[in-house]
Order: sequence, then C-alpha cells, then structure tokens
Amino acid sequence: MTRRNPELRTRMRRAGAVVISGTVLGAGVLSAMAIAPASASPGTSALILADTNRDGVVDSADAEGRGTWTKERGAFFLPNLDDDLDECPTVGPGGVQLTDVQLASCNDAADAIVNGDADVLDLVRVQVLPVDTGKVTSVRVELRGVGASKVNVFVKNGDGSSAEDWTPLPANGVLPADRIGAGVELGVEGKDIIRDESWDGTVTLQVVHRNGARQVATDRVELRAAPLLFATDRMPIETLYMADNTTSVYEGQEVGEPPAATIRAQGNAEALTRDFLAGMERIGADVKLEKLPSLQGARGGGDGTDIWTQDIMEPGLMSVPSPDGEHQMRVFVRAPVRDGRDNSGVNPFRQTGRVVFTELRGPDVAGIQHFDPAYVPPSIPGMSYDSRGSTGNYGTVPAYEHEGKSYPLGRKIVGAVPGTVYTADPAFNTMLELQGFQDPINVDTSWLSVGHMDEFMSVIPADNERGWAVVVADPVLALDLLKELVDAGRGDEQLYTSYGLVPAAGSTAPDLTVAQAVTDTQILSGVKIGHAGVNRGIKVLKKEIGLTEDDFIRVPVLYRDNGHGRVGVQIPNAANLIGTGHDVVFIPTQHVPAVDGKDLFQSVIEERFAEVGTEIQWAEDYFYTNRGGQIHCVTNALRDTTYGDAWWSEGAVADGEPGDPEFAIIAQPSVSGTLKAGRSITVHPGTLSPTPTTVGYQWYVGSKPIPGATSRTLKLKAAWAGKEIRVAIVSSKEGVASLSTITSVGDLPRSFAVTKRPSVTGAAKVGRVLTARPGSLKPAATTVGYRWFVGDTAVSGKARLKVAKRWVGKKVTVVVTAKRDGFATHKTTVTVGKVRR
Repeated sequence: MTRRNPELRTRMRRAGAVVISGTVLGAGVLSAMAIAPASASPGTSALILADTNRDGVVDSADAEGRGTWTKERGAFFLPNLDDDLDECPTVGPGGVQLTDVQLASCNDAADAIVNGDADVLDLVRVQVLPVDTGKVTSVRVELRGVGASKVNVFVKNGDGSSAEDWTPLPANGVLPADRIGAGVELGVEGKDIIRDESWDGTVTLQVVHRNGARQVATDRVELRAAPLLFATDRMPIETLYMADNTTSVYEGQEVGEPPAATIRAQGNAEALTRDFLAGMERIGADVKLEKLPSLQGARGGGDGTDIWTQDIMEPGLMSVPSPDGEHQMRVFVRAPVRDGRDNSGVNPFRQTGRVVFTELRGPDVAGIQHFDPAYVPPSIPGMSYDSRGSTGNYGTVPAYEHEGKSYPLGRKIVGAVPGTVYTADPAFNTMLELQGFQDPINVDTSWLSVGHMDEFMSVIPADNERGWAVVVADPVLALDLLKELVDAGRGDEQLYTSYGLVPAAGSTAPDLTVAQAVTDTQILSGVKIGHAGVNRGIKVLKKEIGLTEDDFIRVPVLYRDNGHGRVGVQIPNAANLIGTGHDVVFIPTQHVPAVDGKDLFQSVIEERFAEVGTEIQWAEDYFYTNRGGQIHCVTNALRDTTYGDAWWSEGAVADGEPGDPEFAIIAQPSVSGTLKAGRSITVHPGTLSPTPTTVGYQWYVGSKPIPGATSRTLKLKAAWAGKEIRVAIVSSKEGVASLSTITSVGDLPRSFAVTKRPSVTGAAKVGRVLTARPGSLKPAATTVGYRWFVGDTAVSGKARLKVAKRWVGKKVTVVVTAKRDGFATHKTTVTVGKVRR
C-alpha cells in the first residue's frame, strides 16, 4: 500500500559503527587498487546509480558504496507479489479448483510486463547516467549473480507514469542508442522473496560502455530484495477478520447441510460478533469486521468449519524508501501448517489458508507461502497435527531500543524449541531468519497443549516509555484468587458463571465447583507447568529486549494439565487477547464467580490495565471457542503498517544518544595479488586516525564467511570459482566506535579444462613457416592470441611465423593465450627448438 503522509516520513539514523563499502572491479593482477576516498566527488566515476543511501531519491549522493550492498547502506527492490489488476485466477477452467501451488504462482512479477499504472509504483528506479556519445557508442546493462533470475528490469520511455511507458530490458541488455546521451532510467521489480541460502537477496546491475567493439568503462550497483516483515500488534487495526462458518473455502463449492458442530459455531459466534462491533464503536476509528470463508467440504472433511483464523496466516509488509518516505506492499503469509490428510505434493496446506490468495491477495496486498515439500511433521501425543506451524505460534514485539541498538519495526517471535519436534517446518523458519531484519526470537511453547505462543502472551499499548507492555498468563494468581473464594466460604459455587449467556443448542457448560478446581490434580499440575513455562518465556524477553518486571502485566489464567505434560485452559484465557493498536483491546469474557457484583478475574484484569491507560472490551467467546483457544486464535487483522519508523534503520544507535568518537579514514583499504585459483591475495587495511589497537579480518565467498579465513592473506580455492571474494576489516580502539569496511575484490575466475594442448607444426629451419595450433579447452575460449619469441625477444603476434636467417642458433617458443569472460586467462608456452639452416 502506497503511503504518502509527510507526518509519517521516516527518520534515518546514523549508525555509530560506520560501514564503508567499496568495490575493486575486475580480475587479474591487483596492485594498490584502493577504494575511492569518501571525500572524493561522489559523482565523478559513477556510471549507474540506485538509492544507495535510502533517502528515496537517486542522485549523486548514492555513489558511495554503490557496488556492494551492506545492512547499513545499499539500495532495495520490492518483491512485486501483489495483483494490482486483481486478475489472478482463484479457480481453474470449468470450475476446477486450483492447487495450493497454482494459487501462489500468480502475481505481478510472474510476467515480464508492468501490470497497470498502479504497478509502476512497485518499480524501484535505477539511473544509467548520460554518456559522451563521441566516446561511447553503446551502453549495455548486465544482470550479475544468482539474483539475475530473480528480477525483471524495465526501460522507461516517456515520463514513466503509466504502464505503457515501460518496456522490458532487451535480452542483450543494450540500451537505445539514441537515448544514452541523455541517460536512461530503469525500473526493477523483484520476482520473489529470499527463501533459502541459495540466494542472499542481492542482484548486481552492471553497466558496460563500448566504443565500437572496444570496452571503455564499466560500473555496477548492487541491490537487495526488501525483506518480508511481520506487522506488530502496536499497528492500528483496519480490518478484523473472523470465520463466517457458512461459505466454502473452495470457490463455487456447493455447501450441504452443516453438521451439528458447525451449527453450534454459527450460533455461538453471534455474541462474539456483537462484542467486536461494540468495541469498534468505542475505538472510534474506521475499523471494520470482515468474515472469511471457512468451510472445508471439498477435501473429504465434510462441511465442517475451521474457526481458527489466526492460525492460517500472518499479516506483514514489504517496503522500500520513496521520495515521500516509504512505499509499502502489505502481505499475508500463509501458515506452514499441514492439513494432516495430505501433507505433501501440490496441496500441502491447511485448507482455510487458501483465503490468502482467493480473498485477500489483490492490489497492494501480496500472498506468500513457503514450505519444504519433503517435510513431514512429527506427531506429538495430545497435540493437533502440525499445530506448531500455525501462525498463532508466530508474532512480533513492537519497536524498541536495547543496548544501543534500535529495532524500529520490532522483532519476530517464534514459538519453538530448535532441534526438537517442537518446531515448525524448518524451511519456513529459516526463510524468516534470512530476511535479515526483525531477527527472530525463539520462545519455548512446548509446554502448551496447542503449542502456540498466543496461549500465554500478548502485546498491548501502554502509557509507559516504550508505548507498549506484554500481557502474560499467571496461573498462580488465578489459583490464589480462587482459593480466596474458598476461604470466603464460596467453594460450593460453580466455577463457571453464565452471567445471562444463553449458548446455542448442544453447547453445555462445565460442571466444576470452585473448591473442586483448587484441589483438582490436573489443574494443580497445570498451574505448576504453566508457571514454569511462562517464567522461561519472560526470561528470554528480558534478555533479548531488555524488559523489566514493570513491563509485564500478569493476568489470571487457570491452566489444566492435558495428560501429556502440557497445558490447556480451564476457563477463557485472558492472555489470548487482541491488541488493536488503539487504546481499547479485546479480551475474552471470564465467567468466574463475582465479587462485589463483578466477575472476580475481570475486576483484577481491569485494575491492572487501568494502570497503563488501556481500556478493555470484553468479548463473549466461551462456547464459540470451547476453550481450545480464545479470541486471538479465532481472528486475524489487516493493520495500518505505516505506524512507526522505517525498518531499514534497524541496528542504528538511537537518536540523541551520545556515541563514541569515530575513526577518520586517511587511506582506504586495498588488495594486492592475483585473483586466480591457487594464488594468494593480501588485503592492506589502509590508514586510520587514531591508529587502531586491533584489526580483525574475515574473508567471504559471496555472503558466506570462509571458516578460519581471518588473516590478511587468503589462498584462493578452485571451488570458489565464479563467486565473489570479499573481505571485511574491523578496526577497534578503546573509546572509539569500531569501524567495519567491506571490500569486494571481484569474482574469482573459473579455470579452463585442457582437452588438447597447443602445438606447433613445421620445422625450425630458415625460410620455413611455423604454425601455432591453439589446441582445445572446455569450455571453448572466445579469443586466442599468439606471441612468438626468439630467445627473449618477442617477434610476432600472429599464428604463423616465417623463420629468418638471423635467428640461427636461437630458441623459438610461442605463448598461446586463451580468454573467455569469467575465466582465468590460460597461457601455454610451446617450445619449438633452435633454428637450423
């Protein structure tokens, strides 16, 4: 969704640890090739520019560091996975249902065209600078690296405001000759997100200038895919979703007579719906309630309804800098939860998750799913199939600052115990980690019956320095409050109190007294398990976020051991609430006995929320959810994702905090040596003021560090051929901000395989002709050159050599040189022998 609100304009923050990115282009012998000093005029040598400094404008200020992307500096492109023309099919020809894989395959980047005028806004701009046409006759744009297949590039014609103004970059990359003198603007769209370690999200656009057949200049800019981010509960809700319980998730599917359970769900949803609408009135903002298809009849599951809307998708966003601050695309990420009846192939997912593509994907809203087709979730006794992959087990904490670093869009939270069965599809979790921002925090949820994080914690707005607090379940508090009722002589009262609620036919209230509850062995065990589990989660959040006890609001939640050492709830779970991003939040009605005319648990919760200035709308879900989960579990949300600062400033030192003095760069790093497998290269760290006391090195192949490669010299291995070699230098001195530099040495050339050595025909006799034969290489060389020597003197550069009388007694040799782009130059010396008369 494009946002152009000046009041929400992003604030860029200067990092305390400055990162300078430099590039040494080309291969061959490197000697004293320093990066251009930062003080040099930034536009003097740039031939191509993108928004490297992330201010939303492409200009000369983007020249520094353009060739190598870093987290602190570098341009982004947007994975263009929405459907701006709203034309993606939701059903196949003749009403045949599309598979999960087919549904996800349609988006604006799936073709090589700009899909309508609105789609123009999803292109990021790259400027190919003007050339002197007297010196440059052609300009070619090349896509380099793995990312070359991950983007579409378009050439702008006209003013670029309409789809017709953009045409695909030709396959040969050559720009229109009649326009290169004025410069050419490109538009780049991403075809996918970062999914696994086969791609780090970057793509290099290299521009090559030629004068006739001769290459005269080259330059490049590196861009990275904008990360997939999760929305936070601090972002205001625009649309609240819940199941409609009447419509099939399969388009056009006939719905038969619903079973009794579905009829009960339909009836019991009425009270919850009324409370949601009442809460929206109290919020006063333009918030709406929308119901999504939830019947699953087409896959052998009868006409049963799936009410757990939270567990099928996670809302998020992707965005890039724009002249007005930020250009956004909202996203729904389908939960990596297997259906249980068909956990592989083209339909691996829980059926209701189809709504991500059939109902929600459209203009400015993308749908994404990711999974490992070979993954089969381990079964866990007492836990619903693959519950760990439900998105009730995923969430975020909002923006915060800790230990000098800022997280302007917070961090993802994953309910998982890595390395155990209490983890969702590892491929999905890896995908989240590889986004590079909102670094996920793992919280143990193995102690919960359903295994979801929202069973014990939620985020609400709060009148404190952070602007938010964490609500956590407190089973000991719940048990103590009930014991007080027993001590007051009220133990014989029913634990469940109806307060006038009339459930749908077939729904029955539990029969348990307060006295029975406080002595029930399963409840006592559940309280013990829950208390330990909640405290483990709190410990993690304190460590990772810097929360203190004052940042937690403990609410009574009565857990019960499910018989497998994990816990569910006995009464509605007050920690399973809906943070609306407004000052009114939704919490499930409690239904325990009243004290002084008011539900005991609700009174305690209201007192605690009043302390942080947050109001509560109680929402009736007792018989709708059957306590398998509460109102957060049965809802989802589309949020205003413009709330907060720009995510790309993540990691920067907070505004107003004094930082350490910084190093001044006197001379930039450089690299010497030969960029060839088997040879060694050496980095020279340059000169800083003041002089660092320690200098550390780390060499990289592409984006991956080379284990043990931490000295100044690196011996190049053939296995790295075709990959970029980089070196990071970290300079440190007490009292000075550490300085990191990243230098790209270039792509390590591949090596030819010799299938036939060069040779020479003819005799080394006066007057005879010697002919050099090139032999053969794999792959074939594109150019082959010859240099004849008599003794140490070069005498000819042609394939044939006529033997002269003056060379009698001297040795004749020929050097055959084979070349091909991306391959190390291959030289072979063939000795002919001494010249005879």
